Amino acid sequence: MKSPLIYSLVAMMLTWAQVALAQSTVARQVWIQLETRLHLEASLDSIEIYAHDLDNVNGFEIDGGWFGVAIGPYDLEQADAALQKFRTEGIIPRTSFTTSGTSYGERFYPRAAQVATQTETGPNTAPQTEAPTADQERSAVPDGPAEVTLPEQPISLAEQLAQSKATERAMTGDEKKYLQRALAWAGFYESAIDGLYGPGTRAAMTRWQSANGYKETGVLTAEQRAEAIADYQFLLAGLGFEEVVDAQAGIALRLPSALLAPAAHDPPFATYAAKGTGLAQVIFISQRGDRARLAALYEVMQTLSILPETGPRNLAKSSFTIEAYDDRLHTTGFATLQGGDIKGVIFVWPRGDAARRARVEEEIFTSFTSVAGVLGEAPILGTDLKPKESLGGLTIRQPSFTQSGVFISSAGHILTAAQDFSECESLLLQDGLPLSIAVQNAELAVLVPTQGAAPPSVGRFETERPDAPQYVALGGYSYGGKLGAPSITMGQLQALTDLTGRAGVARLEIDSLPGDIGGPIYDQYGSVIGVLLPPPPQESRQLPANVQFMANWPLISETLIAAEAAASTETKTVKLEPVDLANLAQNTVGLIACWP
Repeated sequence: MKSPLIYSLVAMMLTWAQVALAQSTVARQVWIQLETRLHLEASLDSIEIYAHDLDNVNGFEIDGGWFGVAIGPYDLEQADAALQKFRTEGIIPRTSFTTSGTSYGERFYPRAAQVATQTETGPNTAPQTEAPTADQERSAVPDGPAEVTLPEQPISLAEQLAQSKATERAMTGDEKKYLQRALAWAGFYESAIDGLYGPGTRAAMTRWQSANGYKETGVLTAEQRAEAIADYQFLLAGLGFEEVVDAQAGIALRLPSALLAPAAHDPPFATYAAKGTGLAQVIFISQRGDRARLAALYEVMQTLSILPETGPRNLAKSSFTIEAYDDRLHTTGFATLQGGDIKGVIFVWPRGDAARRARVEEEIFTSFTSVAGVLGEAPILGTDLKPKESLGGLTIRQPSFTQSGVFISSAGHILTAAQDFSECESLLLQDGLPLSIAVQNAELAVLVPTQGAAPPSVGRFETERPDAPQYVALGGYSYGGKLGAPSITMGQLQALTDLTGRAGVARLEIDSLPGDIGGPIYDQYGSVIGVLLPPPPQESRQLPANVQFMANWPLISETLIAAEAAASTETKTVKLEPVDLANLAQNTVGLIACWP
């Protein structure tokens, strides 16, 4: 027969087990955090929506002035199951996560009176949130040596690692990618977001554990994962990241909507501009097209004001990538050609915020998805003309001034009128080639491309004294290149000196425009007899608008000698029709742009 002492020992051991189990359960309670808001009103609006489907919605103040919306509390195993269930049913956001709630401050929903009511009536979905009182705990313990409890035995590092690996194996691929993003955002992970936990991810987990005072195992526990994701969510909350599906552009991705205005659709772009005076922008690229259209889009995009000139960029057969930066902006982007659709995204961020820019870029680019739909035709991409003011609603960078010049060598030397080039950060030919100044005097300048650029043809100069008066033709980019080709303007050579009798500068009667300055003056045979000069300053005396001046051969010859450049002096004796003069100008006249 068993003695009373044995029964007493058994009762005491059962009591210890119950108390230890109760303590363990309380310690492992977690919450499912649904979202974080910057304003209390917005949090209460969200709570009202969630409360239609859930009975255990709570609101907590979070350090930094934020307001968190969560459901629970649950024990750890219930929380994982509830998280998956509610995600699958679409009741809670995909980005919801479990957290120990250590960052939670004062509860703002439900209020104390509501909590008391819930305690009396009993919860529906969540367990009771109020901890049991001391009297309740004592009443739950049988008579006998109930006040004697055993301390909770900590699990070994090996047991913790085994549990961590077990919960990690239960994670979905998307959940693993999300944790990688959280580690990357915190600065611990720099490899691909692929959901594969290799050496790079393990090293990142180890660094995170070390930085946060945990034992370095290389495998995060469920609580540690919740903490890392909570930090990530807290930082993302201020940017307002949300899934955006642009049906017109046929693109879906995650955008920092708190920073961006609604989309403006103007093919080939859907532009999410910055709110207020911010600089951040996200531009969707969406067009039907082929390789030629892709290349044309790439070329015209180089002139956009959101793409500074400095930075690597690459055009391949079916894609392009862009990175551009200056002291104000850092712009990155890409586009791909698939199935006759050109789709991509451009991300613009203020310079000097590199760490956050890289993480926001990662969030945007890795979430990029092409869906059904494409923007309408952008007609400019189907022509040889380049837009000069805007493309798809985006402003194109404008030069300080443009002028014309005549090619004089197969190496691309170009003769033009002298200007104040000191204000030019860069001088470029129309195809984007940089120019340097070989020589400059009061009237003329010779510019040289910094890399080889053979022009289609070179001008042929007449060295003999021309007759005056005679009809002449001016070749120049009258409208700064908006027409895509030089124009021909007919006029007259009136005298071989200027109004003061100075030789070397001849007087013309011709209706020129600022873009024509520096352009060649052709005779009826297509020979260059002069270069158009800027109008003289007019102070007290105003000249007629069609009175212009050109530098003739003596001045041109002196300038070429100084530049150690030679020009073709072979002339012809067959008169040219206006259409032939236009073709000649197209091959021998270059557009020069001064960029500030």
